[in-house]
Amino acid sequence: MSESSRPPLLCIETLHVTYGHVEAVKNLSLEVHAGEMVALVGANGAGKSTTLLALSGLLQPRSGRILWEGQDITRWPSHRRVAGGLVQVAEGRAILKTLSVRENLELGAYPRPGKPDLDPVFERFPILRTRASQLAGNLSGGEQQMLAIGRALLAEPRLLMLDEPSMGLAPMVVRDIFAALREIHHQGLTILLVEQNVRQALKLADRAYVLETGTITLGGPAAGLADDPRVIAAYLGG
Repeated sequence: MSESSRPPLLCIETLHVTYGHVEAVKNLSLEVHAGEMVALVGANGAGKSTTLLALSGLLQPRSGRILWEGQDITRWPSHRRVAGGLVQVAEGRAILKTLSVRENLELGAYPRPGKPDLDPVFERFPILRTRASQLAGNLSGGEQQMLAIGRALLAEPRLLMLDEPSMGLAPMVVRDIFAALREIHHQGLTILLVEQNVRQALKLADRAYVLETGTITLGGPAAGLADDPRVIAAYLGG
């Protein structure tokens, strides 16, 4: 099968997700192809995190389908999705603060057989090697985000989903985190980036979708959206 005829790595078809009677995501459709970095951007409360929770299997959609390489995984449990390569870095990092840095990383590799090799993560984030025996709760916010990304990488993702990785971090730390994501992507990992920092996300991504009140309103090459007057006016201070 040629590259052009292969299905997207991830495809969402007309997804609807509700919280009680509130429809948080409405008729959402998007695609992520292998090797891409795709950004899903929008204001707080637009439905970005809800979309990732549905992709991870932590929320069941009311309707619609989630396809993984053409296979319907809408009803798969979360652990099966992780085993298949669909791995999320949660909003707020979600590290286990009473465990050490090393123990957090080892938990990321838990679904994989054999003793985990932590060296690739330590080489990417050298501060984590220095802090390996310390409690994760004693790390700075930026170090916790590095730990959360490193833990996800040890699950051997084929598609890495990140939920607001810049949240609560100082601008210089955000720069370092985004530089790490750029390098990870350039090494071949497919990424779906959910981010409220629209300017940074559009600089980083290949393609992007704009989500407003649960609905995709724009989509296309990230560079083109960065020049779109509607995006500039709504998100970039134009």
